[in-house]
Amino acid sequence: MTDTLTATVDASAVRRISTDLWGIFFEDISSAADGGLACELVQNGAFEYSRADHPDWSGYTAWRKPVPAGSFAAFGLRAADPVAEENPHHARIEVRSVAGGPVGLENTGFDGMVFRAGETYRFSMWARTASGGAMPVRVELAGDDGAPLADAGLSVSSRDWTRYEVTLSVPASSAADCAAYGGCGGGGTPREPWNGPALAVRGTLRVMFLAEGVADVDFVSCEPASTYKGLEHCRPDLVRALDELHPRFVRFPGGCITHGLGLDNMYRWERTIGPVEHRPHDFNVWGYHQSFRIGFYEYFRLCETIGAKPLPVLPAGVSCQNTSQGPVPIADEDMPGYIDSVLGLIDFCNADPETNEWAARRAGMGHPEPFGLEYLGIGNEDRIDPVFEDRFRRIHDAVRAAHPEIVIVGTVGPDPSGRDYDEGWRIARELDVPIVDEHSYRSPSWWFRNLDHYDHADRSGPRIYLGEYGSRDVHLLNGLAEAAAMGRMEANGDVVTMASYAPLLCKNGHNSWDPDLIYFDNERVYRTYSYWVQRMFAAATADTAWPVAVDGDVMFRRRLPRTVGLSVTGGASADITDIVVTTDSGERVELPGIAYRGNGPVSTGLALDADSYTVDMTVTYHEGMWGVQVHMGDVDGPDHNVVSFGRSFELQLVREGCGSTIAGTEVSMDAVRPGTAWHARVAVSDRGAGMALDIDGRPVVSGWEDPAEPRRAVAVARDSASGTTYLRVVNAMAAPVSVDLSRVLAALDIPMASRSAATASVLTAGDPYAGVRGEEAPTRPVETPCDLGAGVYEAPAWSFTVIAV
Repeated sequence: MTDTLTATVDASAVRRISTDLWGIFFEDISSAADGGLACELVQNGAFEYSRADHPDWSGYTAWRKPVPAGSFAAFGLRAADPVAEENPHHARIEVRSVAGGPVGLENTGFDGMVFRAGETYRFSMWARTASGGAMPVRVELAGDDGAPLADAGLSVSSRDWTRYEVTLSVPASSAADCAAYGGCGGGGTPREPWNGPALAVRGTLRVMFLAEGVADVDFVSCEPASTYKGLEHCRPDLVRALDELHPRFVRFPGGCITHGLGLDNMYRWERTIGPVEHRPHDFNVWGYHQSFRIGFYEYFRLCETIGAKPLPVLPAGVSCQNTSQGPVPIADEDMPGYIDSVLGLIDFCNADPETNEWAARRAGMGHPEPFGLEYLGIGNEDRIDPVFEDRFRRIHDAVRAAHPEIVIVGTVGPDPSGRDYDEGWRIARELDVPIVDEHSYRSPSWWFRNLDHYDHADRSGPRIYLGEYGSRDVHLLNGLAEAAAMGRMEANGDVVTMASYAPLLCKNGHNSWDPDLIYFDNERVYRTYSYWVQRMFAAATADTAWPVAVDGDVMFRRRLPRTVGLSVTGGASADITDIVVTTDSGERVELPGIAYRGNGPVSTGLALDADSYTVDMTVTYHEGMWGVQVHMGDVDGPDHNVVSFGRSFELQLVREGCGSTIAGTEVSMDAVRPGTAWHARVAVSDRGAGMALDIDGRPVVSGWEDPAEPRRAVAVARDSASGTTYLRVVNAMAAPVSVDLSRVLAALDIPMASRSAATASVLTAGDPYAGVRGEEAPTRPVETPCDLGAGVYEAPAWSFTVIAV
C-alpha cells in the first residue's frame, strides 16, 4: 500500500520572508575565472606565471616556441621598460633566420582552445620592435592537426609599446565542414555560436614572425566576439546558466580567496579595476594563477546583466586562518588606509562621478550610472579571536558611520557550531550587525536530520545569510536533501534572509573542491541535480511562507553495521601508537603503531563485530595544518565514524559516504606545535550513533545522533504579486507517497478552479545515486498539469516537486 502523508498549516502563522533569499556565490576556485567564466582563450598572455603559482610553472607556461629546421630564434623574458609596472614581464623574440620558415609563439590555452564555427575572434597584443625595421607578423587560429582555420596579418613597426588588434573569423559550418567539426545537426544547418552544442574545433593560437628582427611582446589576448546579453569578456554559455538560476544576488570574490594566504595575497578590490594591463597578477590560494580579467568591475557588470544585487565581500583586516601559523592582521598604522579602501568600494559603486574620484574611475570604465550597492560583506570564515574582533569592529564602525544605508554582512566562522560560531554571533549581537554569514557543508544525512536548524532562530537578533552550503556530492539524493533544507529555510525566511550554494563553478580536471553546482569544460556546461533544485526554487520565488506540519511516515531508518575496523587518513604527519581496541563483549586487540605521513588511507586490517567499543591511542603530531583523521567502524563502507586531531578535535559521522561533524563536537585550537601528544580514548556506542572523546582522561566532546532521518517534507509559500501559491514536496524514499494537501488548500482559501488548473515541476530518477561529478545530471525537471481537485498529490519515489497553484 502507498504511504499517505497529511499536511496542515496554520494560516495565521504567516511569515513575510526575504525577497532576496536565493542567490549565487562566485569564487575563483577550481579554475572558475581564468579558463572559465572569463572568455579569454590565451593562458599566460602576460608572461607572468611563476613558481609562486605552481612549482612547475614559468614565464612561458602554456606557450610553445615553433622554430622550423633551418630557422633560428631565441625567446627570452625581460622586465625593463614594460607596458605596465604592475605586470612587468614580457617576451623578447630574437629572430636571426627564417630560412626554414616562420618562427613564433603558439599558445595552448586552458586545456587547449576551442574555436566555434561562425564565430569571430578578437586578437590583440602589445608589441614593439627592438631592431631597425618593421617585423611582419601572421596571427593564426589553427586546429590540432595544424591546419589554419583563420589568419590575419599585422606589422610591428613602432619602437614604442603599441597595442595591435586584428579580427579572425572561423567559417560558418556547412555540410562540407561537418566531418571537421565532429558532425552537423539538422542536416548540416549551421548552428548559432554559443547556443546549444556548437560545432567546434580544438586548436591553438599562433603568433608567427615572418622576417628577421627583434621584438618584445606582452598581453596577448584572444576572445570570442559573441556575448550573452552584451556582457563582454565573459563566456556566454556560463553566463546563461547563471542567468537561468534567476539569482537575487551574487556574492564575490570569496571565500578563502578574499583574505588570501598572507597580506600580500589579500584580494584588494582596487587592484582589479581599470585597464587589465595594470591589474597586478597574483597567485591563487587554490594553487594556480589569477589575472583578474574578471575583477570587481566585471563582477558588477555580471550582476547588472543577470539582474542580481551585488554582495561584495572584503577582508576583515586579517589574512586567512588556514595557514600553519594562523591569520596575520593588517598593521595598526595601516588600518586607516585599509578602511579608506573599504569606503572607496562603496563610492566606486554608488557615488557621483562629478564629485567623487572613485566614481569617476567607474565612469571612465564606461559606467557613469551607479551600481546601486546595498550589501557589503566583511570577513569570511575567520578565526574569531581578539585581533579579528578589533579589526572587524573598526571597519564595521567606519562603514556604519559613513554609509548607514549599507547593510553589513558579518561572519561567524566555517561551521554551524563551535567556538568561532559562538564568538562570531556574540560580536554580531553586540554590534547589532544586520546579517551574519553562516557556512555549512554537510552530508545529506545531516541536512535531513537538521531540517529544524532554523526553526528556533532568534528573531530579535541579526538575520542569517547561509553564504556557503552543500551536501557533499552531486547525486539526486543530495539534491533532495538540499531541497528539503531549502524548503525549511524558506519557511524561516523572516530570519534566513539570503542563501547561496557553494562552490558555483568547476572546470573538469581542475577540481579544487567537490561537489560544485555547475561543471564545465571548454565546450560544454554540465548542470548537476543541485543546480536543478536551485533553479526550481528560483523559478518559484515567494514573499510569504507558512510553517507546515506533516502527519505520516516521513522517517528513513538506517541500520548501522556492527563491523569494527580502523584506518588513518589526512594531510598531516603524526604517529599513532599504543592502539588498543576493546569491544563491549570484552574482546581486546592491540594494534601496531602507525607512522603516518600524509600517505593515507592506511588500514590496520582490524575486523571485529560489536555494537559498542573503545579505541585507546596516543597521537603525536608532527606537522600539517589539517591534522589526521582516525576512521573507525565499517571503514570500507559508507557508514562509519571519524575523530580528527590537529587544528581541532572533531567527531564526525560518515553516512552514505559523506562526512559531517556531530553538532557541537568541534573544539577549535590555536596552531599546534610539533611534538604535541594526545593520549586519547574514543568511545563509540550504538553502532556509531554516539561518540565521546577523552584526552588525558578528561572528557573533551561527545555527541549522539538518531540514525532515523525525516526524508519526506512539505513546504508552502506564496508570491503575493502574482497570487501564486507554491507547494514543495520532497520524497527521498524508495516508495511513492500520497500527500494529502486538501487542508493546506482550504486553510489558504485556494479556490477549486485554481486547484484543478495547477502545474507541477517534477525532478526525479529511479536511482537516488544517479548523477556523476563533472557530468550533466541524467534527468531534469519536467513540467506537467496537476489536478489538485481532490487535494491529493502522488509524489514519485526519489522526487522533488514544485506545484504552482
